[in-house]
Amino acid sequence: MSILNDTLKSLDKRNQSEDFGLPPTVHLAHRPLWPKIFIGIAIIALLGWFVLSAVLNKRDDGTTVSSTEADKLAAQAPDSTLTKTERVPGLTQTGKSAGSDEQAEGQTGTTGLEANDEFEGMRSSPLSENDIALQNSPTDVAALVTNSVDETREDDEAQYRVGASDSRKDTPIETIPVKATPAESAPDEAAPAETGAAETMLTETKSAEIISRPPVVEVAPKTPQQQSAVHLEAGLKAYNFGMYGEAQKSFTLALSTHPENDEARKQLAALYFGQNNSLQALQVLSEGVMLSPQSLMWRELMAKILMQESRFEEVLNLMPDSLDAKALAEGRADYLIIKGTSAQTINKPAQAVSAFSAMTSLQPNNAKWWLALGVNYDALADERLAISSYSRALAIGGLSSASAKYASSRLTELQEQP
Repeated sequence: MSILNDTLKSLDKRNQSEDFGLPPTVHLAHRPLWPKIFIGIAIIALLGWFVLSAVLNKRDDGTTVSSTEADKLAAQAPDSTLTKTERVPGLTQTGKSAGSDEQAEGQTGTTGLEANDEFEGMRSSPLSENDIALQNSPTDVAALVTNSVDETREDDEAQYRVGASDSRKDTPIETIPVKATPAESAPDEAAPAETGAAETMLTETKSAEIISRPPVVEVAPKTPQQQSAVHLEAGLKAYNFGMYGEAQKSFTLALSTHPENDEARKQLAALYFGQNNSLQALQVLSEGVMLSPQSLMWRELMAKILMQESRFEEVLNLMPDSLDAKALAEGRADYLIIKGTSAQTINKPAQAVSAFSAMTSLQPNNAKWWLALGVNYDALADERLAISSYSRALAIGGLSSASAKYASSRLTELQEQP
């Protein structure tokens, strides 16, 4: 162990005594740190000042007020004697008077920081009580815009856009158009655009009211007669096209709407009769007889159907003698002929005489009616009237050879009787 220590000591001495040819070590002087600290503090202070200036110069809408813009706003103020702090809306005094600010601007050697001190503390003024009431009011915006448009008060609008808070306090709520926006603080060139927007809004509101208004269409209700006429016309068109089922439905609707529609009743009865449905046809016509007992038209139409089916008794039941004078007055020859022929067929000369007597009055120059009247008087054993009727028929002439021969032989026989 001692040998090892001795060896290390000898090596140590050798290293101290030997010079390896290296130059002596250079000792550097230690510089102080306070200049670097000072520079860092200065940089931080400068950055803080810029940030503070940007924050203080913010408006309500987030835009920064530059010195040039502040000068423009100050120039728009009506009172040229006001200081820049008073002209710009929302500026508050920072403890310096207007005179001290102007004096500070005039001094030479003023730094950039001191030149911008007059805009420090610039901020938007809080909303007045009128603005808060306006925000809470449910008044229609279009109505406010319409009421507030006043082209003759451009100066008042300019003063309002500049932001004179004193004038806003004295202005009633009804004349304040809407809440102040960033566009209101812009130059007067934006005024036409605002007016156009207000007119567009008012036009859209009126258009919405017009569109939302339900249309008023006055339609006079149709009378039963008019409705029945419409159904009748539809039935006739369907019948002409061969659509008999549709025609039947239309005629039925016409009668149910207005039972006094005679044309619809005749068309429906004729349609049933053409389809060999006499029962339905007679039922439709009998309803007409019940509605108008004195009307001969429905009796005549029913008599024609009944006569075709040889139902002569029913024909005479429909045609009483009391209606013969009415048939004569109305000139209904078919009515009288059907009745007289039916009565003569079933050997009821009295009713035949009533019908043919009316026919000789209606058509006095027709020999066959005189012949028919003479035959029925002959059946009633009324020789005088029979001879008169035969004689008149032969005198008028125009009878067939068989009819003329029969009238001549009966006239001779009646005249030869004592």
